[in-house]
Amino acid sequence: MRITRPEPGARVSLGDINLATPELYVEGDAHLVWQTLRAERPLFRQARAGESFWAVTRYRDVRRVLSEHQTFTSERGTAINMLEGPDPAAGRMMHSTDPPRHYGFRKQLSDRFATRAMPEYMPAVASLVDEAMAPARDGEVWDVAASFARLPMAVGAMLMALPAADVDILLRLAYASLAPGDPHYTDRSARLAARVAHLEIIEYFTGHIAERRKRPGSDLISHLLAIEMDGSPLDDQGVLVNCLSLLLGAVVTTSHVISATLMTLMDQRGGEGRWPVDAPDRLFVEEALRWSSPVTHFMRRARCDVGFHGTILREGEAVTAWIASANRDGSVFDDPFTFDPKRTPNRHIGFGAGPHKCLGGNLARLMLQLSFGKLITTVAAFEAAGPVSHLVSNEIAGVVSLPLRLAFRSCSP
Repeated sequence: MRITRPEPGARVSLGDINLATPELYVEGDAHLVWQTLRAERPLFRQARAGESFWAVTRYRDVRRVLSEHQTFTSERGTAINMLEGPDPAAGRMMHSTDPPRHYGFRKQLSDRFATRAMPEYMPAVASLVDEAMAPARDGEVWDVAASFARLPMAVGAMLMALPAADVDILLRLAYASLAPGDPHYTDRSARLAARVAHLEIIEYFTGHIAERRKRPGSDLISHLLAIEMDGSPLDDQGVLVNCLSLLLGAVVTTSHVISATLMTLMDQRGGEGRWPVDAPDRLFVEEALRWSSPVTHFMRRARCDVGFHGTILREGEAVTAWIASANRDGSVFDDPFTFDPKRTPNRHIGFGAGPHKCLGGNLARLMLQLSFGKLITTVAAFEAAGPVSHLVSNEIAGVVSLPLRLAFRSCSP
């Protein structure tokens, strides 16, 4: 997605807004649209040929929709591209299950993603970061987006004990499912591409689930097989949809945060990117997450009629909560269109909010800390060496290609 800095008073005509079209995020100015909606229409009804939906763009409204599970359900689709029909994974996939059942899923998976588990993963993740950085010295131009795209999927494959040789295949299938309109990942129509990708992912995991039932290990798939809900273990379908959720969740954070951060560092210095002086690691990572907001929105549906900004949302109506807009809300963030590596406090919701806040947030932070650490100790400066290619998606603020020309430090670890 293009990250812009619209003038404070700039507005776009409400009649010209189309939050559903992926083109807005690749060719248009989504941040100008969200700025307009925060100021003029905090509850906006997006009319479209299919089912229309509501949109909230202010920080507090986004948190409300994502946090009040008694009022807004996750079991009837969680993104715009799921508007046209029921969610077959509802009640089975943790991501598509409301509390209290959701808490049962989360509690049994949380140990694998808790802060105390991160030191165990650090050596393997550091090795994968080194692998992502290896092509940087192979030529004059390095595509940082392409190199780091594999990192989160490689980490996910490690946790699920999947063959390293399958990472590229899984990466293509995941993006064909999440961004089916992007020509980098499919040449089919968007609807067909998503369906075909889902079927291929299902076929892939079906074999691995059967293998783990025979020979369980300490990996995440084996852990899913041991989970009990309502006194019974998950059936194959329940394990399958949660493998799918973990796979898709693996691709949407780390690489896009890195690309977006490098682009803004270049913009701040007129084209030459350099690292901020004495930028604290933790604060730098949190600001990178706020700035990039790699997941643009989540969708919920109203469980009942509910009042919102003087309007009644009717039971069953879809509401999209725009995370990327909330993270630019000037009532919460000082100078929100400036990348401030020392920003504190930083109450961003890059990982969502409420019961469904991203379970893998600690792991994503670990990948980012190690990736930025490696970049800072290896690269002194960088500049664009070709056009940026943005992911064609209304859900993921992604970068497919970011070619850079690097100046290396004379002595790097």
